[in-house]
Order: sequence, then structure tokens, then C-alpha cells
Amino acid sequence: MTKLQKMTAIGILAAISMILYFFKVPLPFFPIFLTLDVSDVPALIGAITMGPIAGVMVQLLKNILEYLSHGSYVGLPINQIANFLSGALIVGLIGGFYHYQKKLNWKSFVLSITVFLTAMFFLNYYFILPTIMNLLGLNMEQYLTSFTEANPYVTDFRTAVLLVIIPFNLIKILFVYAVGLPFSFKLQRILQKRRLIT
Repeated sequence: MTKLQKMTAIGILAAISMILYFFKVPLPFFPIFLTLDVSDVPALIGAITMGPIAGVMVQLLKNILEYLSHGSYVGLPINQIANFLSGALIVGLIGGFYHYQKKLNWKSFVLSITVFLTAMFFLNYYFILPTIMNLLGLNMEQYLTSFTEANPYVTDFRTAVLLVIIPFNLIKILFVYAVGLPFSFKLQRILQKRRLIT
């Protein structure tokens, strides 16, 4: 696949991803602002067929386009940054393992999921959620209300991240892998038969 073909493919996948980003589904037992969508699937396709950097680029372009088109409910693009970091980890990790090992096994999935959840804990605890709280002008008690309504076991900020954000991210990564990987592998086999990739 030439550089021009890769750039074109990344642009197309990013456009598809941005469109899919609008179709969000709220999950029961989670705060309303945590929604599930399939916008990471095109980036996963890019990561499997063209490498992890391509998948990360799809995520970057998607979030830049989304911010330019619709802005952010808190002013600064913190929600787009959060979506990019989350999506880049999801597709970059598994794409990296696949292109390094030329296959995926249970260790690849366990390590990808573990690194992803660990990274998302620290990102949400130290950066994403505190930034959103400050931009919204809320104090900790006000901000925790939506978390305690979703999960009565939430007692402070740490348990909010552990008992709400991390379970949601686990569902998210499993959903993206379950939906995206079979389609990615099928598309890759088609491309290989046409000798577009090596």
C-alpha cells in the first residue's frame, strides 16, 4: 500500500468514525454522560490493516473534526482529548501486538486490556475528570452526585473512578474488540488477496 493510499484510507476511516460518533447509546447503571458507540471500530480497522500508528491517526483526525464541527460542552476540547486518549490506547495496543507478533493470543488481549484500564484510571483520576469538574465550575460534592446516583457504593472520587469509570471502560474495550476485530481481520484477508498490503 502506497503512502497516498494509506493517507486516503486514514481520511476515509476518520470520516466514517466521526459519523459513527453521533450514534451513542447510554448504558443502564452508568451516568448519562457515559455512552457507548462504535466510532473506534474504523480506527481499529486501520490499526489492524495498516499498523497501530494508522489507527491512532484515525482517532486523532476524528476528534479534531468533531471539535471543529461541534465544539465542546465545557469550552476546551477536554472531551475530545479524553476520547482520543481512550481510543488511541484501545486500537494502538492491540494493533501494536498484532503487527509485532503477526497474530493475537489471549496474552495479547489480557495485556492490552490491563494496560488500557490502568492508564485510564490514572488519566481520569489526575487529568480528565478533575479538568471537566473545574471547567464546569463544580465542587467535588456536586460532581460526585451523578456517580453516586449510578452506583451507591461510590463514596469519594477514587471509588467513582474505580467503580464507575473503570467498569465502563472495560465494557467499552470488550465491545470494540468484539465488534471490530472480526471485521478487521476479514478486511485484511481481502486486502492481502488483492496484494494491497504485505
